[in-house]
Amino acid sequence: MNARANPVAERKPLSDGVTEPVTLSVIIPTYNARELLADCLRSIYQNPPSEPYEVIVVDDASVDGTSEMVRAHFPEVRLLRNDVNRHYAWSNNRAIAQARGQYVYLLNNDTIVLPHAIDGMLAFLREHPHAGAVGSKLLNGDGTVQWSVKSLPNPGSALFGARSIFTLMFPNNRQSRKHLLHLGRKLDHPFIAGYVSSASIMIPRKVVEEVGELDWRLSYHVDADYCKRIADAGYSCYYLPSVTVIHFDHKGGTMVSLRRRFLSLVEFHLGSYIFYQKHIQQSPWTPMQIIVVVGISSRFLLSLIAQAFAELGYITIALGLRRREPTGTTGAPPIWRATPLPAPATKPTADC
Repeated sequence: MNARANPVAERKPLSDGVTEPVTLSVIIPTYNARELLADCLRSIYQNPPSEPYEVIVVDDASVDGTSEMVRAHFPEVRLLRNDVNRHYAWSNNRAIAQARGQYVYLLNNDTIVLPHAIDGMLAFLREHPHAGAVGSKLLNGDGTVQWSVKSLPNPGSALFGARSIFTLMFPNNRQSRKHLLHLGRKLDHPFIAGYVSSASIMIPRKVVEEVGELDWRLSYHVDADYCKRIADAGYSCYYLPSVTVIHFDHKGGTMVSLRRRFLSLVEFHLGSYIFYQKHIQQSPWTPMQIIVVVGISSRFLLSLIAQAFAELGYITIALGLRRREPTGTTGAPPIWRATPLPAPATKPTADC
């Protein structure tokens, strides 16, 4: 697709100067993921909702020309730019505060919206007023189903969750199916989940106003925390497998450097403890408190060691590749291929 032409579907997103009522606000926080974000925006324009909508991009102090690309190729987008990197939850909260839609759709920058996905989620929320949120089915870049619908975090998640060695070795065991809710199911009907991934989650505005902002302290558990708070408010969170979004997991700027990969381990385990404190802990003076702290700390240390070995493997592979001539690619082609953008022309448009 030719990015210069900036192809937009018949229904264009509404810009700042338009006063027409907005049904849906699509919110995309982004950090140093210029090409991925461009593909994400193109997919929205190719497969837009049938009702008035707006797209809000929050550039979290990127240094790769993200804002310039958005201004040049996607002028309908409402662009907000943070002066410093404030991370995922803070950026989403900033956009939610300025969003005009009756529904809010949180979308990762490393996603591709497929046909009818947005309209399908909107229709589901309208038909189920007790639904506080709905998440789409997520596919990996190779077309396999992503593990994106789960039970709420609990001590069993550490042993049988998505990051567990038991689950990786025996993914269909009975205990893992209790935590990874898509396993062992026919994905042909929506069902209530503990939580769905915030990579693609739609929430009615009234629920957002009742539940409040995302917890800015959290990264990896922000979706679990928000779905738990939605449940505490009396609503249900649903997984809708009939609508599909591709998610190139952790390709959107969160794992681009050695420092960031190790920092993500800190964020994950710190978030685990914050979630425990908020939603599970009954008293700080119980034996369970000691067990949880020791368990999370031990898991963190093991994760650090495993990541260190993984990084050594990356270095070895990289050194080996440098000694070899390129021989082309092998394996199945991806279900979506990114289209590089030309260098954007600089426009004197001020950030919001």
